Amino acid sequence: MLAKGYILGKDALGKAKAFDESHQVSASAAAKVAELSERIGLADKLFAGVEAVRSVDKNYHISDTTKSIMSATGRSAAAAATTVVNSSYFSKGALWMSDALSRAAKSAADLGNNGVGK
Repeated sequence: MLAKGYILGKDALGKAKAFDESHQVSASAAAKVAELSERIGLADKLFAGVEAVRSVDKNYHISDTTKSIMSATGRSAAAAATTVVNSSYFSKGALWMSDALSRAAKSAADLGNNGVGK
């Protein structure tokens, strides 16, 4: 069934491509976008915006500061996780939870072996 769907999908894609080539839908859409971009100067405006962002970043070192903050945050989170895992409270809690789950599993097994109403 999946193979038939794939063949159908492949056929539909081929038909769409043939329709596009015969009616020039993609080409005319690309031409309209290029014409509009040329008319309003979209490429120049985008380039100017990118250059402004780069200039601000160069003057204020925003990228470097952000990288440093993220690195420090990651190190702090790793240190906090290590502290929690190595904590005696954590290990006691993990042992308690393990014991509780073991008892629950044993009770469920006993209940399954003996039955509820026996």
